[in-house]
Amino acid sequence: MNTTPMTATEQRAYARVFAVQIAGNFIDGCWRASASADTIEVFDPSTGERLGEVASSSAKDVDAAVTSARAAQKAWAAATPAERSQALFKIADSVEAHFEQMLAMEAVDAGKPVSAVRDDELPGCLDAMRYFAGAGRTLSAQAGGDYLGGITSVMRREPVGVVAAITPWNYPLLQAVAKIFPALAVGNTVVIKPAETTPYSTALLVQLAGAILPPGVLNLVFGAGAVVGAALSHHPDVDVVSFTGSIDTGRKVGMAAADGVKKAVMELGGNSPVLVFADADLSSALDVIAAGGLYNAGQECMSATRLIVERAIFDDVVDGLKERCQRYLVGDALDPKTMVGPLNSRAQLLRVVAKLDNLPASATVVLGGRADTASGGYFIPPTIVVDVDQDDEIVAEEIFGPVFSVQRFADENDALVKANGTRYGLASSVFTSNVGRATRVQNALNFGTVWVNNHLVFGPDLPVSGFGLSGIGTENALAGFLEFTRVKHVMIDSRV
Repeated sequence: MNTTPMTATEQRAYARVFAVQIAGNFIDGCWRASASADTIEVFDPSTGERLGEVASSSAKDVDAAVTSARAAQKAWAAATPAERSQALFKIADSVEAHFEQMLAMEAVDAGKPVSAVRDDELPGCLDAMRYFAGAGRTLSAQAGGDYLGGITSVMRREPVGVVAAITPWNYPLLQAVAKIFPALAVGNTVVIKPAETTPYSTALLVQLAGAILPPGVLNLVFGAGAVVGAALSHHPDVDVVSFTGSIDTGRKVGMAAADGVKKAVMELGGNSPVLVFADADLSSALDVIAAGGLYNAGQECMSATRLIVERAIFDDVVDGLKERCQRYLVGDALDPKTMVGPLNSRAQLLRVVAKLDNLPASATVVLGGRADTASGGYFIPPTIVVDVDQDDEIVAEEIFGPVFSVQRFADENDALVKANGTRYGLASSVFTSNVGRATRVQNALNFGTVWVNNHLVFGPDLPVSGFGLSGIGTENALAGFLEFTRVKHVMIDSRV
C-alpha cells in the first residue's frame, strides 16, 4: 500500500466529488438511473453541511437489481471455490490500493475519527475480506458414508441463491463486508441496500468490486428502508435477508421474510452490561471501559456504556471513568487528534438528547450531558449518569451515544439479575481477578458474546450471535458462512 495520505481538506473534497459522481443504482455491473426521480440528501456529520444525494429508489429498482442477481447466480455458483476466492482477493487488493479514498469516504460519511478508520476499521475490513475470501474454500458438511444398508449418502453444501443485505449506518463498510463477502464466497449473488445516511463507502466498495466481478453478482440499491428494505424483504426471488438494525425494523423484516418462507439473519442491537467487581484490576478495567464506551461515539451495539459496579468501589469507578473521559478529544472526524467524533445524523443527535432531557429526577449527570452544535455538527461530549434504576430508559434501552450509565450492585447474584434484566442479549463483559467468579458469571450471563477482563474485541473468524431480541442467526466465522448455504442430501443406491 503506497498511497499518499490525504489532508483533511483533500479528504472532504474527495468525498464531495465522489458523492456528485454517484447517480442511480449499481445494477448488472454499471450505474443505472433510478426509476424514481426522488432523492435523499446526505450530510457531513462533522459540519452539518450537505455532502450529496442518492436515489430514493422504488420497488421497480429493487426488482431490476434482484432480477440481475438471479440471472447471474447460476454461473457464479458454478465457478469453483478457488475462482470465487481469487475474485474476492482481487477486490480486497483493489480496496487496499484505494485505501486513502475509502478512508475519506468512511470517515466523512459516517463521522468516524479518521485515526480510528486508518488504524483500526479499514485494516480490519481488509482482514475480513481476505478471511472470507479464503475461508469460503474450506466449508464442510456431515461426512458422506453408508448410513443405510446399500445406500451411500453424499452431503452437498450449496449456496442458497440471492441474498438481500441491509446494512446500518454505524458501521457501513464493515457491515457491508460482513454480509457481501461470505455470501459471495459460497456462490450466492447479492443486492445490498446501505443506510440512507451512510451510502458512499459502500458505493465505492461496490464500484471497485464491479470492475472485477461478473455483471449482476453484486448490486446496490439506495433508498429508504420503508420502501427499498421492504421490497427486498418481500421479493419472491430473494432467498436470504441479512439485516442489521433496530428491533422494530427487524420485526418487519422478519415478518416479511416469514411471509415468503425465506431465511432472515438479523442482528438487532444490544445494551451490553459491564460488570465490575471490587477485586478487578481497576486501572486496566477503566481504560478498557472508557475505550469500549466511547469508540465510534458510543454508536456501537456492543458498546461498554451500561456499567454495573460493586458498591465498595462505586465512587472509585465513577471518578476514574470521569478522569479518563476527560482525556478524549471531541471534534471533527477528519482531525487526526479527534478521539470522539460526531453522532451520525441530526436525527440520532436528537434521539440521544431526548433521552438525556428525560432523565428521572433521581439521576445525576456527573460529566457532559449537553449537545454541542456550535460548529454545525452533531456532537455530544462523553457523558456519565449515576443514581439510575433498572427501569430507567437510560439503563433499559440502548442509547447509541457516548453516554455511560452507572448502577450499583450488592453481590454476585444482584449483579447478574441487573445484567440479565434486559430485552437485549448481544454482548456483555465481566471484570474480576477471581477465576471462579469469572467462570460462574460468564456461564450465567444471557448474551451471545461475553468478554472477561476486556470489551469490544472481535474479528471475522469469531462468531457474533444475538440472544433474545438482539437477533437471529450468526455473522462471521464458520457459522456465519453456513447462514448463506443449504445442505442437500444425495442418497445413491449402490445395489443398482
